[in-house]
Amino acid sequence: MNSFFLRVAVGSLAFATATATGFAADLSRRAPVAQQPMVAQASAYNWTGLYAGVNLGGDWVLDKARVGGGNTNIDGATVFGGVQAGYNFQTGPWVLGVEGDIGYGDSSKTKSVIGGTLNSQKDWSGTARARAGYAFDNFLVYGTGGLAVANFRTKASDGFTTEKKSDVRAGWTIGGGVEYAVARNISVKGEYLYSDYGRENHNFGNVGPVRQDVSDHLVRVGLNYKF
Repeated sequence: MNSFFLRVAVGSLAFATATATGFAADLSRRAPVAQQPMVAQASAYNWTGLYAGVNLGGDWVLDKARVGGGNTNIDGATVFGGVQAGYNFQTGPWVLGVEGDIGYGDSSKTKSVIGGTLNSQKDWSGTARARAGYAFDNFLVYGTGGLAVANFRTKASDGFTTEKKSDVRAGWTIGGGVEYAVARNISVKGEYLYSDYGRENHNFGNVGPVRQDVSDHLVRVGLNYKF
């Protein structure tokens, strides 16, 4: 009798163990471990690289002239367009670079002076500048400054004769701007530059000596392609 109960107990234990094992395996098949979704991380825009582009804006030329003991302002304005090229290097949020540009705009203006008339004109000009800025991903705020070069033409007339002078002057420029990358290779910018070309003296035979102190304000927008 005891051996009968022993066999029943062992059989019951074996059946319970097999049943529990099968049930656990079935649960593991029915309840797979949930996978965490993979989220792509957006990378920040990088300003490092060579770029080139075009620009268009307005140029206001201020010519403080002194003729024959009298002072007059011969201020002209013109649409100004040109091209630019440069290189940026980004470290963290800081962007350092260099840029050169050249453009054209005819700011010719004539004023009456003692002894006749005086015409002042600035046509082409260019700059070579350093840039330093702070990037908020694809938005850049920067300051800039360096060398400015421009060609000036001056005409003096006493009503009978006209004399002309032309000279290329070098000065300095400073300004700033903002730039926004609309795509990986395309950016747009807005910029302001103040340039001072210093003082120049001319001696005209018809109206006498002329002293000119010239500066200008340039406001422009631009489009750049980054290589």
